[in-house]
Amino acid sequence: MIFISEESEINLNLNDRAALYFYAQWMPFHKKMLKMIEKIELRYKKNKIAFYAVDVEQFKSLCKRYSVESIPTVVIFRDCCEVKKIEGLVMTAAFRNAFIDI
Repeated sequence: MIFISEESEINLNLNDRAALYFYAQWMPFHKKMLKMIEKIELRYKKNKIAFYAVDVEQFKSLCKRYSVESIPTVVIFRDCCEVKKIEGLVMTAAFRNAFIDI
């Protein structure tokens, strides 16, 4: 997981698969989401999914660009194109299943 400090750190061209995790530090289930993402990272290490953590308080322009309306939101990309969006806290199995076919 790459916690970005500048928008330029996000390079969707660098990886075939990527995900943007939009979060807020004050969000009560932020740590739970991080654990789910860590499990996905380990499981799909061979597929090399790049995970970028985006603080919604700091990067409002990215929230607008990707139409983030709830926290957390995970936007999944394949070949630089948005293929899925997961909004809100979901069950671990549903979260894991979102990455199966990307």
